[in-house]
Amino acid sequence: MNLKQHYQEKAAKADRLADEPYQRAELRVELRSTARRWRHLAEQADWLTRRIRNPKS
Repeated sequence: MNLKQHYQEKAAKADRLADEPYQRAELRVELRSTARRWRHLAEQADWLTRRIRNPKS
């Protein structure tokens, strides 16, 4: 599993938890924020991987 996929799965899990009806509103907000951070890290990992594999001269 690559790092991008790992972060995407963590974001999806946080989103699923936030969608649970029994979660308190403030916890839902925190979970959504965490999911956004994981998605951002996934994009950074993808960018870094592409940059390392195809360095610009």
